[in-house]
Amino acid sequence: MKTDVLIIGGGVAGLTLAIKLVKRNIKVAVVEKDPTLGKVYKGELIQPKTIQIFDRLGMLQQFKEEWNEFSDIGITEFNQEKKPLLEQTMSYSLLKNPYNYAAMMPHSLIKAKLMNEAKQYSTYTSFQPATFQRLENEHKAIIKKDGEEQAIEANYIIGAEGLSSKIRTHIGASRSRELYNHDFLTVSFSGPSELRIGEMISTQDRFLGLFPLPNNDVRTVYLVRKGEFKEMRKRSLEEFYSRYLSLYPELDGYVQKVQSWKDIQLMVPIKQHASHYVKDHFALIGDAAHSVHPMAGEGMNLAIQDADVLGELIGDMYEANQQFHTSWLTQYELVRRKRVSAVQSLSHLGGLVYGRSGSLWQRNRSFLIKRLAQNKTLLSKYMFTISGLGIWPFSINDGKRLFKSENERYLQQKMNKRTFTEEEDYPWKKKMR
Repeated sequence: MKTDVLIIGGGVAGLTLAIKLVKRNIKVAVVEKDPTLGKVYKGELIQPKTIQIFDRLGMLQQFKEEWNEFSDIGITEFNQEKKPLLEQTMSYSLLKNPYNYAAMMPHSLIKAKLMNEAKQYSTYTSFQPATFQRLENEHKAIIKKDGEEQAIEANYIIGAEGLSSKIRTHIGASRSRELYNHDFLTVSFSGPSELRIGEMISTQDRFLGLFPLPNNDVRTVYLVRKGEFKEMRKRSLEEFYSRYLSLYPELDGYVQKVQSWKDIQLMVPIKQHASHYVKDHFALIGDAAHSVHPMAGEGMNLAIQDADVLGELIGDMYEANQQFHTSWLTQYELVRRKRVSAVQSLSHLGGLVYGRSGSLWQRNRSFLIKRLAQNKTLLSKYMFTISGLGIWPFSINDGKRLFKSENERYLQQKMNKRTFTEEEDYPWKKKMR
């Protein structure tokens, strides 16, 4: 079989890339090993930049009909007497319309919508379940489906297969890698109807995140120390229930719907970055190129944003009859690396801030979060960068702003100036004309 682009990995990143390409009549083949829509927990928090991308794809209304939108995230710190040490709110409403909110949607449903969209195009071919075996030469991949090997020739081969990427190994990309002193337990269940915003609840040694899914479901993430989950599984689920209820009593009668330890997944946070994303006619997207600490809910969003930029670039290369000039692919990495690094840094900081335990660390964390949440300048910088809509980095002068913030007009002007335009998302377009 011959195709224009072969994508190894049919997750949300691979599917977004496929949609971008088939919409421009480029032949795409996607190889995905999982026969289902995915049973392992992956991202469900949809950030504003990703919402903008769905809008550009003409799919926003499809998603809006089924996802759960919210603007605020409540942050609470309890002392040892279970009295509030901190109660603050961070809000996406600081951002400019129309992308001034986030949304939650089950990952399997996100993937299903993208898959259904891709299937509408005759230039889309899916091999699922199938596994990528090896490269026979620089343009020919061998896959296995239904127990038989077959060859696929492609002009471009994209690694979208996750942390253990064979394509990353093939292009000789090394990776910086950092693990953390904690993991997360994650599980979804039906929650109280009044839970309409994101909630982050902490004590000096515990953390629970709650994010509202559609149909009154709630996605929960609970921080545990390394090896702690293994010990917890030896005991009754009552301990699991009590830990949740001690931080958020309103879950009583809901968390008990989790009836087996098998329903609870262990999520191991990893910060990883490939030395390069591109070589010749190969490129990496998503976790194959980078992964982030999940504190800011960015992994899936960065992957979709990769796919958007790379898909636009390859589409333009074909349109300009430059599809065999592989040097253009470096434009993708030039756009994405800086943006990924900015979000990685904030997510890493969140992992460090919440990964430490002890009363002194909690008091320091509470002080910093309070100043961040109450100072519109600092909060705007944080929410703006996390949103993916632009980068407004913290600076050495921010220490002076702990007790002083600028007026809203100034903040909007700054964010407008730093918002990524279409020309900045796709800067090669002028050069191709």
